[in-house]
Amino acid sequence: MQKDKLNWFKNVEHRTHPHPGLNWLTATLSVPDVARAIDFYTGVMEMVSISELEDQNNGELLFARIRYRGNNFVLNKEHWDFQAVAPITSGQVPPFIFYLYVDDVKTLVAEIRKDKEAKIIAEPEMQFWGDLKARIQDPFGYIWDLAEKAN
Repeated sequence: MQKDKLNWFKNVEHRTHPHPGLNWLTATLSVPDVARAIDFYTGVMEMVSISELEDQNNGELLFARIRYRGNNFVLNKEHWDFQAVAPITSGQVPPFIFYLYVDDVKTLVAEIRKDKEAKIIAEPEMQFWGDLKARIQDPFGYIWDLAEKAN
């Protein structure tokens, strides 16, 4: 039996999402404080907050949609719509790593170092596949590989 050749574009669709501006796949991060998470991701990680939902009783943020270069993800207050908590709350290492391409890894790592809320796990280093990559842990315990194509 002959194996099919790998086709990287087999599952690529060029149709519009039913809700304009949203992605077909969106990650949700549980965080203890949505407002603080917005501050970190928009202030340090160069993301944009595009929508927020407040608790009608106390004004606390329960939800936010964040965008990075056309890709969305959601921030949920811990225990708000399901029982998940941030890695910083559970004390567990997250079972996944985000791989985020940025314009300038060294500059971003320098900003993160100044901010002091996130932990730098690995300094920028060339990878065999041609990316300059650093690894950080954000204030909520999530792990991010920050990369730029070097060649």
